[in-house]
Amino acid sequence: MIESLLPLLLILAGFYIWQNAMRARDLARDLGRNLCAQANVQLLDQSVALQRLKLVRVPARGVLLRRDYGFEFSVDGKDRHRGTLSIIDGRLLVHNLAVPTQAVPQPASNVIQMPLPQNATRH
Repeated sequence: MIESLLPLLLILAGFYIWQNAMRARDLARDLGRNLCAQANVQLLDQSVALQRLKLVRVPARGVLLRRDYGFEFSVDGKDRHRGTLSIIDGRLLVHNLAVPTQAVPQPASNVIQMPLPQNATRH
C-alpha cells in the first residue's frame, strides 16, 4: 500500500517545494522593486537571483530557511550596482542597497590623448 503511494507523495512534496520557492522569488522581486523605488533608483532587468539558501535558528520559532537574493540597480540608467536582500519566512530580514554618493566621472570620448614627443609639432 505504501509503495504505491510513495511516488505520489514524492511528486506532491516536490510540487510544494517548487511552489514555495516561486512564492519566495516573487516576494523578493516585489521587495527589491519597493526598495529601489524608495531609494529613487531603477531595478534593472526587473528580476532577482537566488544566491544562497541557509538554515538558521530563530529564537522561539525554530529552524527556518533563509534565502539571500541579489539584484542589480542603476542610479542614472548608465551604471550598474549590486544590491542584496535576505528573506526568512516571508519577511525581509536585511537588505543592502548601497547607492554611491558620487558618480565616477566618465570620459566624454573613447579617444585617448597621448602626449606628443618633445620634437614633434601639432597640426
